[in-house]
Amino acid sequence: MRKLNPSFFPYRIDASKNMFPVVPLSLEFGAKKKEFFALVDSGATVSIFRSEVAESLGINIEKGKEIYLGGVGGRIRGYLHRLKIEVAGKRFICPIVFSRDYLVSFNLLGRQGFFKRFRITFEEKKNYLKLE
Repeated sequence: MRKLNPSFFPYRIDASKNMFPVVPLSLEFGAKKKEFFALVDSGATVSIFRSEVAESLGINIEKGKEIYLGGVGGRIRGYLHRLKIEVAGKRFICPIVFSRDYLVSFNLLGRQGFFKRFRITFEEKKNYLKLE
């Protein structure tokens, strides 16, 4: 059996002193590769990033597949793209929705295309996330 090499990420604190499981990652589009942070969200089906992320990579978000996402905050329009992503030493293609309507401070890593790549442990008591 292959031994898993875990990566530990301490939760990050927001301005209100709340703790969140946020991880660093890189996204690639063409020749551009940039570093970002995203909240690992088991309640999100897809990953969703703010439009500024797409713009910084030179992505015209409207060239993606238009989709509508619904949740607690209502319904927003986004555009689905497939990008190279690197998280915890693993590189893979991940579906990411970019939206001008998404105004939350955290980008989100949702289940689709991300969760099956890792064994994910949320250690709420110790305020860290483990990806294996």
